[in-house]
Amino acid sequence: VTDNINEHFSSISFQLFREQINGGLKECCEALIPSKDGTLVEYRSANTAAKVNAGLEIVSVLNRHFGTNIPVIIDSAESICKPRDMAEQVIKLIVSETDEKIRIKVKE
Repeated sequence: VTDNINEHFSSISFQLFREQINGGLKECCEALIPSKDGTLVEYRSANTAAKVNAGLEIVSVLNRHFGTNIPVIIDSAESICKPRDMAEQVIKLIVSETDEKIRIKVKE
């Protein structure tokens, strides 16, 4: 099951079971994200940019799986330098002290 799910993702993977001390398996669902040195860290331990990029990959995979193409909104987009490229429309919400009014910038 784990391999079947993970084959759909290019950078993240999921841990679906944890081995218990008694040798049994406990169900879980933990996203594992590659760190700068390539080791996989649990989602909750990753930095903000890694979490956002993991979420973007998950959205892309689900869009492909369900045959949809929903737009993606990235809140606090100023906290991520390099969001992953996506086929979906991306709307970035960025806090800017210099902008007194809402500014819309369209990238073609």
